[in-house]
Amino acid sequence: MEVRKLLTIGRVIATSTTPNLEKIDLILNKTDENQIEKGQFISIEEKHGRTVIGLITSIKKHNAYFETHQASVQENVSRDFDSIFPIDEWEVILAEVKPLGEFQKSHNIIKRIKFPVSPGTKATLASPSLISRLLGFKDKGLFLGYIFQNNVKVKIDVSRLLRKHIAILAISGAGKSYAASILLEELHQSESISVLLIDPHGEYGPLISSWDNSDKIEIIKGSYLSICVPELTAREISEFIPEISPVQTRILEKALMEIRKESQLYGLNDIIKWVDSSENVNTRTKEALIGWLHSLSKTYLFSSKSDLNFEKLMEPGKIVVLDLADITSIRSRRMLTHYFLKNLYRLRTKKKIPPIVFVIEEAHQFCSQNSASISKWIIETIAREGRKFYASLCLISQRPVNLSVTALSQCNTHLILRIRNPYDLDFIGRTSESIDRPSLNFLPSLNIGEALLVGEAINFPTFFQIRERKLSINEINPDFESMAKNYAKKWNVRKDRNK
Repeated sequence: MEVRKLLTIGRVIATSTTPNLEKIDLILNKTDENQIEKGQFISIEEKHGRTVIGLITSIKKHNAYFETHQASVQENVSRDFDSIFPIDEWEVILAEVKPLGEFQKSHNIIKRIKFPVSPGTKATLASPSLISRLLGFKDKGLFLGYIFQNNVKVKIDVSRLLRKHIAILAISGAGKSYAASILLEELHQSESISVLLIDPHGEYGPLISSWDNSDKIEIIKGSYLSICVPELTAREISEFIPEISPVQTRILEKALMEIRKESQLYGLNDIIKWVDSSENVNTRTKEALIGWLHSLSKTYLFSSKSDLNFEKLMEPGKIVVLDLADITSIRSRRMLTHYFLKNLYRLRTKKKIPPIVFVIEEAHQFCSQNSASISKWIIETIAREGRKFYASLCLISQRPVNLSVTALSQCNTHLILRIRNPYDLDFIGRTSESIDRPSLNFLPSLNIGEALLVGEAINFPTFFQIRERKLSINEINPDFESMAKNYAKKWNVRKDRNK
């Protein structure tokens, strides 16, 4: 434990109910009034080497003189009463503290508090090293930000964070994508964990491509990709057609078996021709199947050749960004996402690629609670089973209430920025086991970049400030006026050319 002179901020007082195992009341020094804040960690060192660590949950001022009606009577009698009576000396500052744990010098460990502190004991601001030990931070952990009140770096143990899954939740503009970029930056610096990022709006590519080790970064444009039909089984093709019946799936199986006897290069049109020419198939069944296959063909996502070798795509420490910004169809986005996730997850279960983190921006688009989509099944599968194979999910969303309960409930760590929608707040409260009501109520008042970390990765719910990233946010996402000015310049140049 760090050994240095710590600031004494007050003493423990006794009330009719405190101190107890759930609450400690302090009377604070007036001289330190401007140095004490709600959310600060304090320590109370007792005899026999025990130090109790707690969190300031509220601060209030109290003055016994103004508790009675006599005060108002005196004020009416004499306008100068406060000049002859020391009213200010009656004022005290009180703080409520929630005990979190106790440190035993003899055992050099932090454990659950088992006995109340003694009234009259001095309280000090907790040292950064003690706070780090209490919360479970690691010196070589992922550096996400600061607890400013106590000047503590938030460094999260990567194994604890990715042991299961993580969700990053916030309203639009609160900084969830910024927080996600910090997490990606830290994972990239680890040089061992591979990442697949599903990027619907193409906002991460310009940022990530500016990082060091560019050979460990690959940005894939979704509009240049295709799904290789010869690599798909009949059942896998049927996954893209939710309405397909078991009978029609068997027809597909027979079609693939016959087509493969003649050629290993074929597309959807070849399957359509075979089904259309088949005489032993019910007409209505045939027409429906052909219609669905035509619908797939019109997405222009399917081809007879493969664009990617998924086994060679992922390497230790590599970030692969699937940029879907050029694809406007939500159905096509979901199909490509499903194709990528399923292939990489299957390879991970066979240990043919490194441990991987699947980061999914706008996750409610791909795994909605209220609608079925092809990508929903594979995301929920990874959420339920991925931890066994060291495949972790990071779901990023501005509408938690629209996310699949199955997927979100498996995210044991939540990084939550400002959220105001009462339905989203209620949903988070029901799906996050570790968050308490006071923390939940504080979320709407967070500033941009302030976050609550709660769950498996940290010992106690903690509010902190997201750190700055290497590249300024304005370089990646210009403000509205700057974007308008840039467009105006291009417009004037184009106008001059057309004269």
